Amino acid sequence: MEISKISRRKLGDYEILLQICFPNSNLNEEYLDWLYFTNPLGDVVGFDAMDGNKLVAHYACIPTRIDGKIGLLSLNTATHPDYRSKGLYQKLAKQTYEHWSSNFGFVVGVANAKSASAFVSRLGFTDLGRLNLRYGDLQRPTSGSRTWTKADVNWRTKSPRQSLETKLLENGLVELSMRPKNFPFKIKSIISIEGNENQQNRERIGSRQGFTIDWIKGHKPRFYLPEKLKPSPLAMIYLSLNDECLELNSWSFPDFDAF
Repeated sequence: MEISKISRRKLGDYEILLQICFPNSNLNEEYLDWLYFTNPLGDVVGFDAMDGNKLVAHYACIPTRIDGKIGLLSLNTATHPDYRSKGLYQKLAKQTYEHWSSNFGFVVGVANAKSASAFVSRLGFTDLGRLNLRYGDLQRPTSGSRTWTKADVNWRTKSPRQSLETKLLENGLVELSMRPKNFPFKIKSIISIEGNENQQNRERIGSRQGFTIDWIKGHKPRFYLPEKLKPSPLAMIYLSLNDECLELNSWSFPDFDAF
């Protein structure tokens, strides 16, 4: 078994493996190229396990930024069904964190219940809580949240899988919205863009209400929506790669690309 870094020339192999593991996810080559190699913060990092010329396991993270600090967003973890229960994803993840720990201070991720449990028990992550599909105030803490620039937003809104609409608000805020497949309504989130505070002609903002999917530290929605409308349970997980203290206070659907 050979372990090698993720490479753009293997995008076709990643598509094949991810479609085997997640047949309904539409993780095709075009999407993976956008996700892995056009992020303004830098290219994907991670490792592959190869059995000869066959890709059998893949672990990928992309750079992200919280409070101006650069870390990693844990993304695709996939092992071919014939090679499971061999600890390959743990090996690839640990090697990723060790290799790039001098470049990135933390790892955050959004995982389903089963994956979150494995990341906590086997890789030392902390489970911060569930993301909720809720209706309520869209504003959330700007401290301890994903930091955005214009370039980041321009990239994020052009996902080949699901584009996002933008609406400029006041005080450097932007409303992002999308309608996930099979959802009866749009979901919305408000983010803050660095350097946008003095732009004119913004819609004035009070308390903006809407449907959203997010996690806010210590917050419980006043109104829970029916389970049939919710995506699979998603947990917010976190791992520090150095001694620097980072307090994570919120995470919302624009901060990752799961829909």
